[in-house]
Amino acid sequence: MSIETNFMGMKIKSPVIVGSCGLTTDMHTLRKIEQAGAGAVILKSVFEEQILQEMSNSLHLSIESGNSSEAYYYIEEHIQEQSLDKYLNLIRQAKMELSIPIIASVNCVSSSQWVSFASKIEQAGADGVELNMFLLPSDVNMTTDDVERFYEDVIRNIKRAVNIPVSVKISHYFSSLARFAQKLSWMGIANLHIFNRFAAQDINIDKMEIEAANVFSSPSELPHLIRWTAILSNIVHCPLTSGGGVHKPEDVIKLLLTGANTVQVVSAIYENGTEFIQEANQRLQSWMKEHDFEKISDFKGRLSVKNNQYTAFHRVQFMKYFAGIK
Repeated sequence: MSIETNFMGMKIKSPVIVGSCGLTTDMHTLRKIEQAGAGAVILKSVFEEQILQEMSNSLHLSIESGNSSEAYYYIEEHIQEQSLDKYLNLIRQAKMELSIPIIASVNCVSSSQWVSFASKIEQAGADGVELNMFLLPSDVNMTTDDVERFYEDVIRNIKRAVNIPVSVKISHYFSSLARFAQKLSWMGIANLHIFNRFAAQDINIDKMEIEAANVFSSPSELPHLIRWTAILSNIVHCPLTSGGGVHKPEDVIKLLLTGANTVQVVSAIYENGTEFIQEANQRLQSWMKEHDFEKISDFKGRLSVKNNQYTAFHRVQFMKYFAGIK
C-alpha cells in the first residue's frame, strides 16, 4: 500500500502538506514536519508590503538625518536585499537538511516584484514557488476583466522568468470561479491551490477600534472547500491542492475523495502539533486498508462532480435533507 501522490510534478510520500505559516520559518520546526511524514512544506510567504514598510521607515529616518538622495537609493536597495537574504538563506538551509520538497511562497502587490522575487527564489534552490495571489474586489473602478488580467499577467511573467514549478493560490472571490480556475490551469501552472484564507477583522465596541479576529480556520469552512474541490477537480487541467477547514485526519480523506491531489494543513498543526501529520497519514492508511485500496489513485475523485452535473448533484442533496421540513 502506498500513500504517495503527485505535487507540482514531484512524487511525494504523503498528500499532507504543511502550508505557508509562521511555523515554517525555522529549521527546528521544519525538521519536525519532515519527521512527522509531511509530503512537502510551503515556507512562510515573503510579503512585498513588509519589505516596503521597512524601506519606508528607514528612509524616513534617513530624511530626518539629512542624507542625500544617493543615500536613499542605497538604503532602499540594502533593506530589500537584507529582507530577501533572510528568506533565501532559509531556503538554502532547508534544502541542505531536508529531503522533502521545499516550496517558497511569494505575496506581492506589484507585478515587477513578483518576477524579481521568484527569480531569486529559484536561484536559492527552492523546488517550486507558490504565488499567493489576492486582489480584494473592492475597487469599483476595477472590472472583472481587470482583476483576471492581473492574475494572468503575473503568472505569464513568472512562467517566463523561472524554470521551477509554479503553483497558484487563489481565493473564491471570482464572479465565475470555475471558468477562471480552468483558465488559469491552461496557462501551464503545475498546481492550483484553493483557497486563500485572509486575516479577518472584528470590532472592539468599547475602544471603537478594528481588531484582528481569530486567525485560525474553523471546521465549519470544510463543507465549502469540499464543494469546490468536487466541482473543480474535473474542470482544471492541473493537480489540485485543497486547504482551509482541515482539522481532523478524516478531512484529508474527504478532500482526496472529492478530487484533491494534496491537502494543505496549518491550523491543525498549530492546535495539535506536527503529530497531526502522522495521525492523518495513519488514518489514511487504515482507511485504505479497510476499503481494499492500494494507492490513492484507486479512489481519488470518486465523489467529484463529473460532466458539469453539479446543479443536479446539489439539488439531490438538498432534497434529501430538507424536503418535507416545514
